[in-house]
Amino acid sequence: MRNDEFLPGLVLPPAYHGTLRKRLAEIGMADSAGNCLIAQARAEGLVEALELMKALEPQQIERLYLLIEDTTTARLAALQSDAGA
Repeated sequence: MRNDEFLPGLVLPPAYHGTLRKRLAEIGMADSAGNCLIAQARAEGLVEALELMKALEPQQIERLYLLIEDTTTARLAALQSDAGA
């Protein structure tokens, strides 16, 4: 993957790339379900802004929403398994 490639085939300007990576990292490092959902909302808000600005193609926007959803689902599952341990 190229340095400016966010997902395979999805190249973003550096500012978008860096901010989206930070938002995904916040989801991945959330210490509670509540914080995870807040981080998810922030990430989705950023993607929504890109969508409103028509900065990306609709299929690229959809891929970003799916990535955020997958990342959130994985983190919530990890938090739940940690709580049950």
